[in-house]
Amino acid sequence: MLRCWNDEEFTTEQAAYGIAFMLIRQLTQFTVIERSRKGTGFDYWLGSEDEAGELPFQNKVRLEVSGIRKADDNRVRARIKQKIEQTNPSDGEFPAYIIIVEFSRPLSFIVEK
Repeated sequence: MLRCWNDEEFTTEQAAYGIAFMLIRQLTQFTVIERSRKGTGFDYWLGSEDEAGELPFQNKVRLEVSGIRKADDNRVRARIKQKIEQTNPSDGEFPAYIIIVEFSRPLSFIVEK
């Protein structure tokens, strides 16, 4: 099993997604609906579980996630700023959550945009 997670960057990214998904479910009324396309500036679309039959992207929210294995507060703040700016091109009618997961302490930072 350990040999399947030899890429530290990929492992960090996937672990951050898992933690972010749990946080979104615990702290909001949303859940992950689908992966966004590359180039959108965010990772996933969020919505409610009972959206079956509704028009696509009605009442949806964007989610951008980033994982950091070890960082001080300045680096975490810089990453938050970077991810907020990254979502700017897709700004419009859909709000966004940015979640940064720092694994060495461990801490998660959530920004609602």
